Amino acid sequence: MNRRTLPVATALAATAALLLTGCGSDSDPDDKIKGAEQGESADAPNPKATPTAPAKVADFGLPKDIKVEIESNETGDKAKDQILKEQAEGFMARQRLYVDLDPNSRYLTRYYAGEARAFYSAEIKKAKSEGRTITGTYRYYDRKVTKNTDDLAIVTYCEDRSKAYAKDIKSGKPRKTKSSPEDFIFNTATLGKTEHNTWLVQSFRGEAGTGACR
Repeated sequence: MNRRTLPVATALAATAALLLTGCGSDSDPDDKIKGAEQGESADAPNPKATPTAPAKVADFGLPKDIKVEIESNETGDKAKDQILKEQAEGFMARQRLYVDLDPNSRYLTRYYAGEARAFYSAEIKKAKSEGRTITGTYRYYDRKVTKNTDDLAIVTYCEDRSKAYAKDIKSGKPRKTKSSPEDFIFNTATLGKTEHNTWLVQSFRGEAGTGACR
């Protein structure tokens, strides 16, 4: 299978496109992930088992039709586990952003910085103008801190959006698509530590349909 690593700008755009639309064989051309190769097989992928140790994350007040499953992946290392905890909260915050559609949301400023924050602010404005939100299940697993210093961390993780869809705000109807290999994404995120000892996502990139997350 051909594999292409998305540059940061394209990866961010692809991530948002998938977050709002899902990605499957029934989707419109504009819904396809841009810059990623289509998998060899059109059959439904075989994702890894549902995580047995979910991360302990605060209640972000998401609607009942949005479910977020995050594998804990605790390491026993205090510093790394703090990074993974706050990254897990960042996943929850991202879903909340697409529910509130507020580009000035406190969830955005608390969990995202730099390129990632600017990107999501623009995407939230776009989603609001198009009258779209999200629904379905978002799953994150195989999270690993591959590098960490006093103020910088790199985290890799897998993302399953095979049951995540866009939803029309006015009608309340989901825009469902069939599952495809591109619903499974291998991501690399860069996080920076603030003066308040919290971790914020600064940038991220993703590889869809690589087989690394199936």
